[in-house]
Amino acid sequence: MLLAVKPVRGNVMSLISFPYIIFLPMVVLINFLLPRQKRYIWLFLAGYFFYLSNDIRYAVGLLFCTVTTYVAGLLAESGKEVRKKAILVLCIFLNILVLFLFRNFSARLGFVPVGFSFYMIQSLGYLIDVYRRRIPAEKNPVRYAVFVSFFPIILSGPIQRGTGLLQQLREGRDFDYDRAHSGLYYLLWGYLLKLVMSDRLGALVSFAYDRYETMPGAVMLWATMLYAIQLYCDFAGYSALAIGTGRLLGFDLQENFLQPYFAGSIKEFWNRWHISLSTWLRDYIYIPLGGNKKGQIRKYLNLMATFLVSGLWHGAGFSFLIWGGLHGIYQIMGDMLSFSKVEKTRGLICRMAGSFVTFVLVDFAWIFFRADSAEQGVFIVQSIFSRFGFKEMTYYGYYLLGGSRLNLLLLLMGIVIVFLVDFIHEKKLTVEKLAAKLSIGVRWILYIVLTLLLLFVVVRCYGQAASTFIYERF
Repeated sequence: MLLAVKPVRGNVMSLISFPYIIFLPMVVLINFLLPRQKRYIWLFLAGYFFYLSNDIRYAVGLLFCTVTTYVAGLLAESGKEVRKKAILVLCIFLNILVLFLFRNFSARLGFVPVGFSFYMIQSLGYLIDVYRRRIPAEKNPVRYAVFVSFFPIILSGPIQRGTGLLQQLREGRDFDYDRAHSGLYYLLWGYLLKLVMSDRLGALVSFAYDRYETMPGAVMLWATMLYAIQLYCDFAGYSALAIGTGRLLGFDLQENFLQPYFAGSIKEFWNRWHISLSTWLRDYIYIPLGGNKKGQIRKYLNLMATFLVSGLWHGAGFSFLIWGGLHGIYQIMGDMLSFSKVEKTRGLICRMAGSFVTFVLVDFAWIFFRADSAEQGVFIVQSIFSRFGFKEMTYYGYYLLGGSRLNLLLLLMGIVIVFLVDFIHEKKLTVEKLAAKLSIGVRWILYIVLTLLLLFVVVRCYGQAASTFIYERF
């Protein structure tokens, strides 16, 4: 399975590494000191330094994807339709082939370019848009290279479109205080989600999943519920860091999460979770297959195919196919039962019930997403249903998962805060705007407390194995 082979990383640079704390202010400062028309050159140098400082061999994947999609974009912009389509298909095939080789022969190669699947589909999306004449091909190779290697998003997205990021690179942006101020809020929230929540939850989840054969089903169910929160905090945290970094540099990147666990149906969940990927799959897989324009049966086949592709994109193991297939089934059943059609007419109680059922279904699928193999996932499901362990369920010690009562209590408080912030966002408010209503003294006290909390977590974990983001493995 893919996740069993982690990319070789030098731990030199990531969005949560100490060198990044020095790297980011320097990049931002020099960026705005340069003329607007030349800033993309500096961002090109910064992006390649950021990415290749982890492993110089990553240049193989990055250069291959950049050169092939850049040249194909130029060739696919004009000419006969048959020639353009042949170029498009060939470029897509070659990049998918390289992804397949990296994932399945990583042991022989000795490395896997981290983030390849992310910047690959971003580049292929650009190429398809050029082929469809939605955007012009980028003529400047360095500017296009920045689009592929933009350092805040190269490791795990959010996946950008040529109509967004590439257009902003062409135009350039002057420093904007409000955008930078908002970027700092994103950074703070991202670090809190990742360092304070995700990493601590991950230790508890790993404790259970590493011992899944001996754990009662109740404990595995508890660990899977925690994993749902961990994965959200981890990936939403990365997205917040990427968006915040982009805003400091003057760029508006696509939002990637909109309170997904408040969704009242699976369809709505995918409108809120990993939005950049789900919309990419919709626009470049589901709609080209025919979408919902060729009858119900074809629509359901297209839905299933799209989610199976999503599973394969995440990894080569059968567990990811099962995960994707489950969500395909969820979507089909939801459409057949017309859940999404009554979504806006339901009352509060029905809405809460829908959110609960959606979370249960999503969490069940997460078992196969987290498991090291399909066999392990099936074993855990069997444990939950056949040897739940009601007696063990009443003993709190099992739920500590190798941690302390204080640690678990703090994490539960943190989960409440995460969902409270999501609730505020669900009401179309932001913590940033609410904080602005406080007096400057109170605001600075909150900033200092949160900063000290982050420093405490970093110092407490100093010397432990370097943490990576979950989605960097895909």
